[in-house]
Amino acid sequence: MQARSYTLRVLEILNNMPSLSSREIAEILGIDFSRAKEILERLRYSGYIEKAGRGYIITARGRSLLAELTKQKTMPPQITTQEKQGGPASGEAASSEKPIGEKRQEGKIEGQSQQAPETPEALDHVSLLVKQLEEFSKRLRELEVKIKDLDARLTSLENFAREVVKHHDMVQHAGSQSSGEGQYVIETPVMNVNEAQSRLGPLLDKYLLEGRLIRIGALIVDHVFYEEFKKKFPIKASEVSRLSNLEKTLLNEMRNEMLVILYAGKEYRLVNA
Repeated sequence: MQARSYTLRVLEILNNMPSLSSREIAEILGIDFSRAKEILERLRYSGYIEKAGRGYIITARGRSLLAELTKQKTMPPQITTQEKQGGPASGEAASSEKPIGEKRQEGKIEGQSQQAPETPEALDHVSLLVKQLEEFSKRLRELEVKIKDLDARLTSLENFAREVVKHHDMVQHAGSQSSGEGQYVIETPVMNVNEAQSRLGPLLDKYLLEGRLIRIGALIVDHVFYEEFKKKFPIKASEVSRLSNLEKTLLNEMRNEMLVILYAGKEYRLVNA
């Protein structure tokens, strides 16, 4: 069955039995469900039918098309009496007697009538192509947005990597400029954990694993500084005021972590010493 016949049959079915589903129409036509679905969607895109619940109904435009197709199907060809008898048509005889100007005008009209009319199937095909083009354009715009987002994230990662390398180079340079016991990994040998994470970033975990930095409670302490400070124990309570601010901070945190005790109220001693 041609596509034109399927179009006519579907319109006739929905005109007589509205709200049929795609599967029911496929069974009536005796075709696959996918083929019926394709025909129905093409008619719906063209405005000849529309969804109604789980089925379809014919629209006013669809009824107009149905009337036109039905008229074309039932209209018999017109044959004159003389043509039936094998004689020349009266129109042909009359045309030979008409003036040249009228003949030219009839020739133009005849040429126009011979042009292939736009069939409903052709219009449906164009509508389907337009719909597919719009969907393609939409997906293309979405893809462009995703690409821009990925590009922005990649730029952010590149900037972060450059900062990490820059900081690493600065730390190595600072270490090369120092020697002996005064060589610290970080500028401030005692700092808060949050501050250390902000300054060092991923290098903090690396230095902790290597033992170059030590975590004591809420503090990150340079290993060299910590070892130098432990050499001062025992520290008399009367001499605590002479310690630097960093040493006082470290001493308080060591007491909180029970690494140091105040023995007899006179001096601070290391617990594991």
